[in-house]
Amino acid sequence: MTVDLGKIRALTFDVGGTVFDWHHGIRDEVARLAAARGVSVDAAKFANEWRREMFVQLGQVRGGTLPWMNADELHRRALDVVAPNHAALALSEDDRDALNTIWHRLGAWPDFPATLPRLRQRYTTTVLTVLSFAIVVDSSKHNGLSWDAITSCEVFDHYKPDKEAYLRGVKLLGVKPEEAMMVACHAGDLRAAAAAGLHTAYVPRPTESGDGPAGDIFAPANRADGTPEFDVVAADFPDLATRLGV
Repeated sequence: MTVDLGKIRALTFDVGGTVFDWHHGIRDEVARLAAARGVSVDAAKFANEWRREMFVQLGQVRGGTLPWMNADELHRRALDVVAPNHAALALSEDDRDALNTIWHRLGAWPDFPATLPRLRQRYTTTVLTVLSFAIVVDSSKHNGLSWDAITSCEVFDHYKPDKEAYLRGVKLLGVKPEEAMMVACHAGDLRAAAAAGLHTAYVPRPTESGDGPAGDIFAPANRADGTPEFDVVAADFPDLATRLGV
């Protein structure tokens, strides 16, 4: 660890994948819908395609080829792209609107709910996410999670991994970048946060995209001297709390 914990005042959490288990929630809802209709679909593939296409759409927003919109709108647009790949479901417009609400009922990873109160004993804990305010509020209530604050990039006109998203997020908390620590399971998110001046904590979620390995895109690397590239590398959320002194 290369950070003085006495100087860290706030923890900013990614939640899509890090805190909320989007894949299994989406997979199970699609599987339930398919079973009710008596059809067969690859629900896990559907979930991953939907998430992936949302980030394609988000990239177009960041690049200026689509107007600004929040994650609910991005998910709905992405669903229109993905649904024809799974035609057996025969999703109508109303079906798609209803299915899009599953993002508001995402389950939390089992090791997180009991860890959040531990972290709040010492740190201001807040969300910094590309997901909408409504998604985070609803999914947090669904899991009984109490944050000190929720921050969505939808109000910044910048989505992560833009530097401005991290800087505006910590500014709202009244802390300097070096007084904040970004917590995520995505190495790219943490690298962008570090470039903005925040400290970083990596917590693996090896089944984020399903029951197979997450792949190198999510994994941290080591620096040239062999030390971890992030300030804290934890095995899970209880281990993170222990490493952060609570």
